[in-house]
Amino acid sequence: MHGKNKKNALARNLLSSSIALAAVMASTSYAEVETTNTFSGYVKMDTIFSMENDATGGLREQALLTLNADEAKDEEGDLYMSAFESRLNFTSKSTGTPVGDIKAVIEGDMYSGATQNIFNLRHAYFTQGNLTFGQTWSTFMDLGALAETADFGGPAARIFTRQAQIRYTVKMGDNKLDLALEKPKNSVDPTLPDLVANYTAKTGFGHVSAGLLAQSINEDDGTNDDSAMAIAARVSGRVNLGSDNLKFSVISGQGLGGYMNFGDTPAYDFSTGKIELSDQTGFKLAYQHVFSSTVRSTLRYAQTTNEIDGVDLGDFSSIHANVIYNPYKPLSYGAEYIAATKAKTTGNGLTEDRELSRVHLFAKFAF
Repeated sequence: MHGKNKKNALARNLLSSSIALAAVMASTSYAEVETTNTFSGYVKMDTIFSMENDATGGLREQALLTLNADEAKDEEGDLYMSAFESRLNFTSKSTGTPVGDIKAVIEGDMYSGATQNIFNLRHAYFTQGNLTFGQTWSTFMDLGALAETADFGGPAARIFTRQAQIRYTVKMGDNKLDLALEKPKNSVDPTLPDLVANYTAKTGFGHVSAGLLAQSINEDDGTNDDSAMAIAARVSGRVNLGSDNLKFSVISGQGLGGYMNFGDTPAYDFSTGKIELSDQTGFKLAYQHVFSSTVRSTLRYAQTTNEIDGVDLGDFSSIHANVIYNPYKPLSYGAEYIAATKAKTTGNGLTEDRELSRVHLFAKFAF
């Protein structure tokens, strides 16, 4: 009888333990993966009238691309209309996964192809924790210092490029450090990725950002081969002045090439079989005044200087002045005046100024 009591006691203890374990498990909440998919974008109609146009950018009438093109004679009074900048964006966000939060983005517009109606991939990337993989804005950019202009990507002194990359972000309170390996932008025979570091500090008046870019430039034409290390830096930011703001940027270094101004100046010269890196410096200043909750205006001035081995490749400067009306947050109408000058080196070593004077009107609806 004594042994039977021991067995009954053991059974009761096991049953009690099982019930307690089940109760604990029932009271424990396990995170479930939640995924949210959003589809967004905008439709934008651009109407551009050039009073003076020393060259034409064809199907992409941005100020810089216009002045980069070749034109037999000056054009005056030409009209251009398009909706090619219209954009589509798909974003997926997942929380509660075993590896943390994950976000994926695919975005494109119609700015590509011979007729500009082919879907052009802008962004295709995902983030997991502090890591970013895919194609998105170069880490060398400061998105918060970009001025609001109707002329998409066309103003002078602008780092404006999207790169395939692997990026690691270190958060330091409100500040952050980004370190990235990016697809080589300017090297003909690349052997190493472009290395980018960017530090952004939030301040009581806005933010300040500093970026460093290192490129290994290599070229081998079968007869000669050479390599060089190109270093460039950027300091930029935003200063809030009540409801207004002032944005600035200074960029300087070697071999910037396609990183700045859509590559209007080559990153280097290899005509002698030896790499001679370009030297470029650019600055911009933009002031935005908010008149009311529905009306705002931006005035932006910028200039870049370019040379290779002491040879002046010509300056590029631009002024953008606009007024934007937002009667409803997703809906905006704008008018912008653009004056730009770009020097082109002629065959006899002289330079000539290409000039642009235009009015840019747009209507945009975001969804």
